[in-house]
Amino acid sequence: MDGLAHDSKQRILAAAEEIFATKGLHGARVDEIAEKAQINKRMLYHYFHSKNDLYAEVLKINFERMWDVTSQATRDRNNPQVQLVEAIKSYFYFLKENPNFPRLMTWEALEGGIYAKKVLPPIWDAAFPQLRAIIDEGKSKGVFRDDLDSRQILTSIHVLCISSFTQKDILAILWKDNPTRPENLEKRLEHILSLTLRSILAN
Repeated sequence: MDGLAHDSKQRILAAAEEIFATKGLHGARVDEIAEKAQINKRMLYHYFHSKNDLYAEVLKINFERMWDVTSQATRDRNNPQVQLVEAIKSYFYFLKENPNFPRLMTWEALEGGIYAKKVLPPIWDAAFPQLRAIIDEGKSKGVFRDDLDSRQILTSIHVLCISSFTQKDILAILWKDNPTRPENLEKRLEHILSLTLRSILAN
């Protein structure tokens, strides 16, 4: 793909991500995406055969981006507690810095995960063994409780982190404060780390 084509495709993907995150798959219009990307609709269909294909590609890219960021934090094989803490931090900060991701996940959940079923399994099949290995190593070293269920722990971490962003407007009402203020996000992250470690550490 030449530079011009690559640039055009990236502009389409960026525009589509913003609009899908705001309106969901069914609320988004191809005309609106093309206009935001400053490209004609015929060219958009040249790169992506349908709105659904474009949406699936946006989801795939976001999942890959998330895992790329998170996996960078799990490379220190000497300390499973540090690895897990860094993975949680990296995921939380990814959500903070990529506000479209939680919104896309909310829309996709409302649609029954139809497109996530198509693009997520290969990414998760690569990610889960690496994350499970951290927990297994912690268990074998006596750092983590030996009765931990890796799937349950990782699910709880995911929910604790992402709900801080998907539920921010509700939290703003309950807290009478902006939960996304930097100091509030740091307190939230500290709480998630403390809650997680208290529930999994052997001692």
